Amino acid sequence: MKRKPLHQQISATLSMAIGLAYLGGGLFLVASSATFGMLPSGLIRYLFGGMLIVYGGYRLYRGYNHYKSENE
Repeated sequence: MKRKPLHQQISATLSMAIGLAYLGGGLFLVASSATFGMLPSGLIRYLFGGMLIVYGGYRLYRGYNHYKSENE
């Protein structure tokens, strides 16, 4: 079993970290009531938060698959 190069390991780990950041941002938009005057409000806020959650899940899934395929 040959290990993948370091840059591919870092790429997979970074992809999972960015996916978690998108998930966190989406959950914040959906769950938080504070807008701070600069965040969207109403339906647009929930749609954008939902899109962030879906995209974060997708990035997390792709990063995990990439990481898993490296270690096989």
